[in-house]
Parts: sequence; structure tokens; C-alpha cells
Amino acid sequence: MKRGDWKGDIVFSHNMAIFRGQVGDHRLHRHWASQLTISLDGALAFETSAGPQSAEAVYFHSRTTHRLGAGDVCSIYFDPISQSVPRSLQQATQQGWRALSLDALPAELRSISASTDLAALLHSESFSTPDLSTSSEPRLQQIIQAVHSRLSQGQEIERDALAGIAHLSPTRFSHWFVERTGVPLRSYKKWFKLRVAMDALLDGKNPMQAAMMAGFSDLAHMSRSFSDSFGLTYMDAKRAWDRLKQPRGGADD
Repeated sequence: MKRGDWKGDIVFSHNMAIFRGQVGDHRLHRHWASQLTISLDGALAFETSAGPQSAEAVYFHSRTTHRLGAGDVCSIYFDPISQSVPRSLQQATQQGWRALSLDALPAELRSISASTDLAALLHSESFSTPDLSTSSEPRLQQIIQAVHSRLSQGQEIERDALAGIAHLSPTRFSHWFVERTGVPLRSYKKWFKLRVAMDALLDGKNPMQAAMMAGFSDLAHMSRSFSDSFGLTYMDAKRAWDRLKQPRGGADD
């Protein structure tokens, strides 16, 4: 499967991202986001820890090792504590992924094409369920909002401070956070920092500014986090962002 550069369009919300375009170079990787990828040009080739696979679409649960084959795709990434994943995709599997036919997808997702308005899709009824930052559990809502507020400003927030907000001991808080979200606090903070860095890059900040704004200790730290999460090096990611940021505003730019 010959690969090259990532090329296409990308849109973000506070709990999702949608990429549409050509898959570029990357390696086997896993990340805390769950991912739905739909082929736009026939069968989708992909690789998991079990070897090469193919389908019209595939859903990867959080922390599932995978790599996409070359081709035109639409990939939807769901924040690890998002509840916006369509219920039809949430069935657990032993291997951590599900091969899907287009018929198994909601109507809006079955009809995705090169002309689909990604911004409208991002805010469509298919993804209208709120995430845990608007949870009916006040303590969890406070914790998520505190994490987002501090990390968005490039400031760290420690477990002990969050445990105090939740009125729990630090050890009990760690278990409580995983029970409520399915994600360890340290891993969620790392993922959210990447979101902050990606937003900064797409808004035109230089790499060092993006790293500092996201609270990484240095550029190398951010680069390692990119590689661990997306399977490509930071420089590969930077080249992709340079190509992707121009279409972000649409045809009127």
C-alpha cells in the first residue's frame, strides 16, 4: 500500500474531529479517541494487531492498535469521554474493532462524499448527544470543566487539586475518574493537551508556541505525544496541518 502526504479537509468541535481526504504515511498506533473511518472509494484496507483487513467502513474502539491503508476516506474521531458516538457503533468486541458495511451506518454517514459539508455534519443530529462536560453529575462536570479551563490556558492541574474539588482522597479520586469516564486522568489530560496544540497549529501558531500553549514541557514532548497518539512524527503532522488548515474555513476563504 503506497502512501504519501496527508491531503484533505478537517473540522473540529470541542469533542470531535472529522478528516476527509487521502490517507498519508503513518505507522501502527493507538489513541484514546475512538474512530470511525469510512471509505470514499470502495473497500477500505486497514491493519490491526491481527493483520491486514478490509471493509467498507471500520470502527476502532479507544486504545485499539490500527493503521489505515492508502485511499480516500472520511475519519471521525470522538473524544474519549464523548457520548456522541452513535449507539449502533458502541457494541463491544473482543478485538477492539468492528468491520462495517455502509448499510450498517446512520443515513447521514452512509451518504458522505467529497461534497459533504463537514461543518454541518459535525453539528448534525447523528452527533447531538452532549459529552460528559455537561454531565448530570455535578462533581464530574466540575472536574471536566476545571481540566479544560486550566489546560486550555497552558496551565497544569494536579490530581490532588481535582480530588479536592470532588471531595475525595487522591487515590479514591483516580479510581472514581476511571469509573465515571473509562479513561485514566493522566491519559485524558494528555489527549486534551494534544487537542489544544492542534487548535493552535490550525490557527497559525508556530510549533513552539503550540507546544507552550498546550502545556507541554517542550517541542520534543509534544512531538512524542503526537507520534504515540497518531502514528506519525511531529514533522509529518506539521506538514499535514499546513495542507489541511487552508480548507478549514471553506470555499469563501
